[in-house]
Amino acid sequence: MLQYFIDKRYRSAFTRGYLPHIEYICNVDSESSKMPRSMHEHEHLIEMLLVYHGAGIYMINGERYTAKEGDLILYNSHTVHDEFGGSGNDLSTYCIAVSGLKLEGLPTDTIVPSSCSPVLPTGKYFDVILQCYKTIEQECLCPDGAEIANHLTLALILKISHLLKEYGQPCRHPELTLATATRKFIDKHYRENIHLEDIAQATCANAYYLSHIFKAETGLSPMKYVTLRRIGEAQNLLINTPLTITQIASTVGYNNSNYFQNVFRAAVNMTPGDYRRKWTQ
Repeated sequence: MLQYFIDKRYRSAFTRGYLPHIEYICNVDSESSKMPRSMHEHEHLIEMLLVYHGAGIYMINGERYTAKEGDLILYNSHTVHDEFGGSGNDLSTYCIAVSGLKLEGLPTDTIVPSSCSPVLPTGKYFDVILQCYKTIEQECLCPDGAEIANHLTLALILKISHLLKEYGQPCRHPELTLATATRKFIDKHYRENIHLEDIAQATCANAYYLSHIFKAETGLSPMKYVTLRRIGEAQNLLINTPLTITQIASTVGYNNSNYFQNVFRAAVNMTPGDYRRKWTQ
């Protein structure tokens, strides 16, 4: 028999007085991952996404990343990201969202330091971490499993913090280009009634030249990016809030609910109501 004693001199990685809390866990199978999630951000949540099968393409703060089986994708709050998802490689992922996170030495609602890449390979710990996600999912399904799920999530956060020190890669910092300035302006003002001329004026650029440069770097026109930011936030609100479709349309910048629903259907290939039912059934 082997008996192991715990070193009680450890220092907690969590800031005293803060109690992180799991908000949701999502198991996205290969079929669901084919539904696009447009650009969106979370104001008071971090997300920890585990690719447990296949591979996918992720746009994070304007940078494109490829993640494969065994990789974690870590999103701090206010990180604009989308998920192209299915790339022909049968992508399946788990995602856990946490609120109230305050790790020592990091800002509130931050899981990955700004110096580290948001994509983190789990290496030899993949099976352990995958089992942790599965167990959290199982506990969330139990009537009295919420507290257990929360404590398991805290343990997962600590493990990821240690993995960042062991496997973390330097972050790619995007150059301060005209396209970067354009994206940042749109991310801040997409809910407003902005037009190409407004974006050009804000970035001190010719509208035609701006469109050419932005599309060359992102593959999208500036106004298409505006639309995708609105749709991405609408998807987020459909899944995570009880707001009506009319309220959501207004929140993301559409005064006409019918027009919003037409734009949403064109972008996602289903109505907002169908999308909400698909993700929250």
